[in-house]
Amino acid sequence: MNVFAIPIALIAVLFILNRVGNIGSGIVPPQSSDDIKILIDKKAKEWDIDPPLLKAVVRVESNFNPRAKNPADPSYGLMQITPMLAQDYRKVKDYKNPTKAEIDMLYEPSWNLDIGCEYLSRLLRSYGFDQAIQSYNVGETGYFWGRRNPDYLSKVRKYYESYS
Repeated sequence: MNVFAIPIALIAVLFILNRVGNIGSGIVPPQSSDDIKILIDKKAKEWDIDPPLLKAVVRVESNFNPRAKNPADPSYGLMQITPMLAQDYRKVKDYKNPTKAEIDMLYEPSWNLDIGCEYLSRLLRSYGFDQAIQSYNVGETGYFWGRRNPDYLSKVRKYYESYS
């Protein structure tokens, strides 16, 4: 038996256990901005969203920070997902009382992007560009109640053009 095989296997097992143990513990494994951008490209393709558009939305929502939090909503992570939106996509049981584990998962980049991409993809299929982007920001109900954020739309357009 190779003398190095056991230590290498042990390191691999400890790494895996550490990663699994971090899920739901409030710890998001550190990721570089390059890793985040690669993940965004992957998710954009999976959800049939133009990658520069998804990057633009993530830039405006969180500036590519997976630990971003808006206490006003509250919303979390790269795409600033609210517990209410997560409940709509069956990821949170009770948006009024999300568990710590559910909040922790809202910070997890892949999970956060899946919820945000599913929602954004549906909006883009249902509405024109401006309405879809505005609805992502203020919610569909908010949009139909007349809420608009022209600064948000302008920022998304600016970054979309710069990433294209």
